[in-house]
Amino acid sequence: MGAIGNFINKDIKYQNEKKTIVVSLRILYIVIFLAFILDIAISGIEVITLFPYRIIGLMIANILLFALTYHLKTSPSLILFILFLVLFINSMIPCFGWSAGMQNYYIIILMLCFFATFGKTVYKFMYAGFVLLVRIITIGVYGGLKQEYVSWVDDKLLQITNISAVFIAIIFISYMFSKTENEAENKLMKYNDQLKKEANTDQLTGLFNRRRAYEYLQSVKRTTDSGMVSVAMGDIDFFKKVNDTYGHDAGDEVLKTVAGIMKEKCRSSSVIARWGGEEFLIILPDCNGDNAFIAIERLRNEIQNTVIKIEDSEIKITMTFGLTEFGITSSIDSVIKEADEKLYYGKTNGRNQVVY
Repeated sequence: MGAIGNFINKDIKYQNEKKTIVVSLRILYIVIFLAFILDIAISGIEVITLFPYRIIGLMIANILLFALTYHLKTSPSLILFILFLVLFINSMIPCFGWSAGMQNYYIIILMLCFFATFGKTVYKFMYAGFVLLVRIITIGVYGGLKQEYVSWVDDKLLQITNISAVFIAIIFISYMFSKTENEAENKLMKYNDQLKKEANTDQLTGLFNRRRAYEYLQSVKRTTDSGMVSVAMGDIDFFKKVNDTYGHDAGDEVLKTVAGIMKEKCRSSSVIARWGGEEFLIILPDCNGDNAFIAIERLRNEIQNTVIKIEDSEIKITMTFGLTEFGITSSIDSVIKEADEKLYYGKTNGRNQVVY
């Protein structure tokens, strides 16, 4: 089955052609050919003796057109298949009779009008209307036609064979095209999620960026039932000295290490963002200033006791934090400004502390 599957899925030599349509046509040719063989087997040798050229000609056409799908572009292959199917229907109804159900193959053409054709929707409806017209003309020409050599039992078997072929064809068409659309939709959703993540995330640390943190504070502001929220602005002490002494790569490692400690030690509900440079903003929902002070002080101690190893060097850092409360009546800018002013106070009065 693997070799057969690879053969059917083989791409055509032309670039920028939709492979789904071509593979679907190949499967349809196979389904129709197998149903054709079963119809002949059910009806017996008499149908071949009565319509030898018609039957042999359609078999050769089926095989030849199947082979051409590996060499023609998509549009010619699709047009040839539709023409072949119309010819097949109108040639086989006189062979097996109206009740054998050959006219049901028009449903396949109708499906292809919507799934496999390109262009405006109005054109697709026009194609469908034309298929309906041809179907009505077929009723007028062949409706009620019977063949004496087809018994009642054979007639029922022919119906089962052809309606089964049509159902299988519809299933394959639906699967092939829905699969392609679902895959495209999933890729688009993943791409959009990735874009959204990149737009809200600091690339170096993996934390939220300033924009996302500000959006979160805006959502807190809009939520009338929010409790007290604490906001802490933190800054790495003497970070410029780290860059000057050990290089910017070491500085990046320090930032990533600090970000990792914050994510590990802060509550899962906390929103942590890289505010810019070596500054970080920590938002603690449903947490008053006193409890937030304990949490941030614990975080400060953890950072102070961490040794960052970079090649042969061991780097120890400290951080200073400014902490304030953000209630629903507070202004976002004023809260951030207050936290920043407390941070500045801590920086100018000893560093390595939490100012609340």
